[in-house]
Amino acid sequence: MIFSMLKKILVVILVTFLLNLFACSGSVTDIENENSIFYQIPGCQNNVLAKSAIDDSCFNYTFNQILIVDFCVSANCCPDSNRFDLSDKISNDTLFVAVTDTAVQLCHCICDYKIHFEKYNLPLNSYLFYCSYNDEILYAFRVIRKPYY
Repeated sequence: MIFSMLKKILVVILVTFLLNLFACSGSVTDIENENSIFYQIPGCQNNVLAKSAIDDSCFNYTFNQILIVDFCVSANCCPDSNRFDLSDKISNDTLFVAVTDTAVQLCHCICDYKIHFEKYNLPLNSYLFYCSYNDEILYAFRVIRKPYY
């Protein structure tokens, strides 16, 4: 009797394990950090925001086969490189990018940093690029693929 019960429990555990092993890990429209490149351009880029004041934005993109976005983030001035955690996720036609400052309290001066982002193998021709920085909305722009001729 006990042996039969243990056998049933082991079968249930094995089936549960196999179902979890072969279960889908996500849909095509819910891809996280796949085919993405992020990096912070080293050093303080104070002239980036001054140049972009004419355009009233520090958000620039090109979207052909690859989506390439450069955008600015203001943070304290030290360290001046490798200070941000960057991640992205796609859901339907929205590309969520999260920037987190890993050195919020180190200095009492402000510097403008430029972030470079590339996303490959995007199936749609238009996305809402939604960027948050330390849980605040930094950018929300529609990016549209340019047709290639």
